[in-house]
Amino acid sequence: MRFILFYLLMPFAMAFSQNDDSMIDRTHLNFSNKVLALSDKIDHLFADDKHNTLENKSSLRISFDTYFREAAGPYIIPDINYRLRLPNTEKRLQLFIQNQDKEDETSEAKIDQERSEERETRDYTAGLRYILSKGGIHLSTDTGIIFTIPPQFFLRLNIKKKVNWKKWSFKFDEQIKWVYQGKTTSDMDLDFDRRLNEKFLLRLVNNIYWTDETYNLTFENGPSLFQRINKDKAISYHAHVITENYPVDAVTNYLLQLTYQENLYKNWFFLQISPFINFPRLRNFHRTPGLKIGFEFILGYIE
Repeated sequence: MRFILFYLLMPFAMAFSQNDDSMIDRTHLNFSNKVLALSDKIDHLFADDKHNTLENKSSLRISFDTYFREAAGPYIIPDINYRLRLPNTEKRLQLFIQNQDKEDETSEAKIDQERSEERETRDYTAGLRYILSKGGIHLSTDTGIIFTIPPQFFLRLNIKKKVNWKKWSFKFDEQIKWVYQGKTTSDMDLDFDRRLNEKFLLRLVNNIYWTDETYNLTFENGPSLFQRINKDKAISYHAHVITENYPVDAVTNYLLQLTYQENLYKNWFFLQISPFINFPRLRNFHRTPGLKIGFEFILGYIE
């Protein structure tokens, strides 16, 4: 009798188990998609190239950033980022012209006064980019030149990967760059995103930067909170610590920053306002405030 009941009830048990698993899978997928959707929207609104998925779309970005520093006059830095998708290449090949320093920024919060002063003159790069996406891994290789005197040849490899784990989204981004008769650098992001609700996204920033000029490791760690006000406006809050491992493990700077981003007109004219305060070790951790106001024009996303 027990065996008869077992065989009679087993199909119902299996069906319930399958439906339960399916419901769990659907719930997990739905939640994961919401986390990624908000994360991608935040990155797109803040034009964060470090976290955007590598896409082969033609576009031209022109920006004008005005920096205000303590006890110093303002200065304006124009910037151009141009990408042209080459036809008949299965959306894998593009021509690019972009600012080298913009690529090397490790996070949105890394706008300290010393680095801003170094960017009054910017070097541009131009080259050819090959993009490949497979198994959730986004890979690109760049070959080109840096417009310096004399020009420098460089190679760059970029690997991006997103992994969902329960309520978190893990983002891995590794960029290795080699410059002929120059330096080799490794810039790695290990960020964790968590959607708090419909409007807020928490990001735990972990960046590791290495160069063969000094063989030092520079770490940037701390939380960033993104608030999406509506489809056109957002605010981000950053509190990061920068440390170095040589000659001893020590804090070199504390960064506090708020960034307001607004889409002023349709999807091609943006405003960004970023007040920030640094506490650099070189100045005995004395507060060093500053402000960046930027306008960006996007002429593209041409399919």
